[in-house]
Amino acid sequence: MSRKQTPLRPYFEKMPEIGKKLREGEVRRSQENVALVREQEGLIASEVERVKSSGIPAEKVHARGGMTIYDRLDYMVDEGSWCPLHTLYNPTDNEEGCTGVVNGIGKIEGKWAVIIGFDNKVMAG
Repeated sequence: MSRKQTPLRPYFEKMPEIGKKLREGEVRRSQENVALVREQEGLIASEVERVKSSGIPAEKVHARGGMTIYDRLDYMVDEGSWCPLHTLYNPTDNEEGCTGVVNGIGKIEGKWAVIIGFDNKVMAG
C-alpha cells in the first residue's frame, strides 16, 4: 500500500527563520566541541583497527585458503551498507580486546539483514 507523499520542500524553503544567530562565543564553543568529538572518534577508530587486526595475521588465513570474517563481509554485504555493532565489546577483558564475535546490520542484495560471524583470526585461529 503506497501513501501519497506530500511535498515538504517548498514549505521548508519558505519557512521563516527561527531563533537568532549564534554569538561568537557560542560558535567558538561549538567548534571546540566538534574538535573534541572528532578526537574521540579518532581514538575509537584506532581501537577498532587494533581489534580488527588482532589475532593471527590475515595473510596466514589466506595462505590456508580461508577468508577472514572481514573478507566475508566485504564479499557478502552491499558496499557502504555495513554497520557494525559491539566491535569493542569485551566483557571478559580478553587480550585481543573483543569477544571474537562480529555482528552488525547490512544490506545483502538490497535487503537489510542482521549478520553475525566469528573472527577466525582471534578465537579459532
